[in-house]
Amino acid sequence: MLLTPWVGACNSLFYYPVQQDLYDPKKLGFQYSDERIPEGSEIILAAWWFKPLTQLGYKKLIVHFHGNAENMSSHFMFTAWLTQEGFDVLTFDYRGYGRSTTVPPTREGLVKDGCAVFRWVEQHPVLKDYELYVIGQSIGGAVAISALGSCPTDQVKGLVIDSSFSSYRKIARQKLGASFLTWPLQYPLSFLISDDWNPIDSIERLPMKMLFFHNLNDPVVPYELGRELYEKAVAPKEWVDVTSEGHTRALGDPDSPYRQQLIEFLR
Repeated sequence: MLLTPWVGACNSLFYYPVQQDLYDPKKLGFQYSDERIPEGSEIILAAWWFKPLTQLGYKKLIVHFHGNAENMSSHFMFTAWLTQEGFDVLTFDYRGYGRSTTVPPTREGLVKDGCAVFRWVEQHPVLKDYELYVIGQSIGGAVAISALGSCPTDQVKGLVIDSSFSSYRKIARQKLGASFLTWPLQYPLSFLISDDWNPIDSIERLPMKMLFFHNLNDPVVPYELGRELYEKAVAPKEWVDVTSEGHTRALGDPDSPYRQQLIEFLR
């Protein structure tokens, strides 16, 4: 019983959902439709389907798995700009985030949410004929990899991982070790974190081509945890060292040189 508060504290490292909308895509010139994606009989996921601003006839859909904080209304700008390059973009909120069903997010629950999105695309009368590319950022990368391992689909042709990690227990240990209050207990407390649904356990089964971005001095997810994930991947893969300061900085800046690398990968 004495460990219960520590278990809760460790789990809270992973999920920081916000319910209210933070930014309005239409004010930035993006056109989108509100979508509702069922996960079972009780969970409904909110999603935005951004339509191409340039019609190039790609018939390629980008599915965006966002990071662990806030919701899709603050993360869509990482990928919605791809509509200017002729791509469709679908971003969604996990359970407990934004306008999705308000239940506590869990590791297994988020993987189920990812699978629900893939099923929805496969069954959609328009999108079922599209090539599918997945972009996962930070914890979104971990969720995307586990979802693709759990519910594989031939529709997915490429996977982009931005600043993600190999193991939940290892990232928890790193966070616990960063505070002088928890540093002495980082190893015993980290073992309270389950290693279920670790992305490193799924990535070697994924057959699609992959592109990895990671900051050399990432202040949130250590470089070595991203690199460990990359090394385990067996599909055609490419690693890009990001020099922009911060976490998940490869795609956010309109002037980022890494955006062109992503476009070339998608084309």
